[in-house]
Amino acid sequence: MSYYLYKGEFMKIFITLMICFFTLINQLYAEKGSYDVVYVGTHNLNTVNTPNGTVTGGQLDGIFTVTNSSGKLYSNGDNGKSTCIILSKKNNEKSNSDLEAFCETTDLKTGDKTFSYNVRKEGTVESGSKGKGKQTIIGGTGRFKGITGVCNYTVKYLPESKLTTVGTCDYKI
Repeated sequence: MSYYLYKGEFMKIFITLMICFFTLINQLYAEKGSYDVVYVGTHNLNTVNTPNGTVTGGQLDGIFTVTNSSGKLYSNGDNGKSTCIILSKKNNEKSNSDLEAFCETTDLKTGDKTFSYNVRKEGTVESGSKGKGKQTIIGGTGRFKGITGVCNYTVKYLPESKLTTVGTCDYKI
């Protein structure tokens, strides 16, 4: 009986070590890098009043260009298009909005996509406003499959429903 117990324990330890080994190998060979982007977009937003302020929501569409890159994911000059659905809540007692957005970005060369979640607590969505935010890359398709990462960005809202954004992203696949 003790022989089988010993053999069973050995197999558990062996399997655990193999899982740890392959996890470590996967981490060592994961693609890591960073890239800088410039983004120009147009938004179509609608606002409703609430007892304490306003809620604004709608769609944002635009194009980005990679201006600097390390790693194999992007090359300088690569372009993508994105569509975001945003929700901005503004309390009358605060000067800033709480903004959340989910975005789908498509690489213009390959059609592969990334998906992201954005949070910004500086500025509003009004023309002339600007603020810093954080984008979390939560997945992708094709060559972006398995991607995760974080982008720090600064957005500036312009007249005629336009905006610009500059950002730096760190990623891992």
